[in-house]
Amino acid sequence: MSKFRKWILVAAMSFCASSFANTFTSDLSDLWFNERESGWGVNVTHQREILFLTFFIYGTDSKASWYTGQASFQGENSQGAPVYSGDMFQFTGPWFGNFFDTSKVIGRKVGSLTFTAFLDLATLSYTIDGVTVDKVLTRQTFRNNDLSGQYTGSIKRTQSQCRPPAVNGDVNNNTDFSVTQTPSSFSMTVRQPDSTVCTYFGSYTQTGRLGRSQGNFNCPSGEQGTYDAVEIEANIQGFLGRYTATSNFCDTTGRFAAMRK
Repeated sequence: MSKFRKWILVAAMSFCASSFANTFTSDLSDLWFNERESGWGVNVTHQREILFLTFFIYGTDSKASWYTGQASFQGENSQGAPVYSGDMFQFTGPWFGNFFDTSKVIGRKVGSLTFTAFLDLATLSYTIDGVTVDKVLTRQTFRNNDLSGQYTGSIKRTQSQCRPPAVNGDVNNNTDFSVTQTPSSFSMTVRQPDSTVCTYFGSYTQTGRLGRSQGNFNCPSGEQGTYDAVEIEANIQGFLGRYTATSNFCDTTGRFAAMRK
């Protein structure tokens, strides 16, 4: 691992380890950077309609500069991506080696920022003392999550274009999941309400905190097709996400949540 990647890992742990769950939009909490410009980045902590950003960038003297920003949700753009905007600040404070005197922390507003997110891709525009910077960012990835294990949970889905049409509509099933995963491949079995088991198999990719699996599935009933599971969030308790699927039986959009046994 390069010195920069080691250093950026420490920054990620410092600023993002305590990120809170978000119930407003897709969770944007992550370390964001431009892969063609390794050496700087932005930590984002997302709580409901608020983004708090910490920038590690450099001043005219090439020394590290400390900036923060707080952006509020402004709505969606024409492509349906959420847009957040707010003010940027620069802070000075007491030397870290002495007792931390909060009265010596002084901040000044230096400009504004706009963060527009597309789940694993974002655009960032910010202004500091009259200088405007525009960037395209992605989530920084260090390791793939490993979802391998046995789970119990549920799938809530909406079926459309079904054959026969009588089964169109919302379906909610409690189920068991069994997952086998390597860094780049994914296999999962899902128990159906009639106790038969459907098998999903495909690729797995990680983008920052979020995983994605794409591939094929088949069921004993003869149903088969393709799936795309995105926004897979995992922790020690289990994992959750959302998906779309197309088969010879129905088109499906849904969500899933699995608790580790």
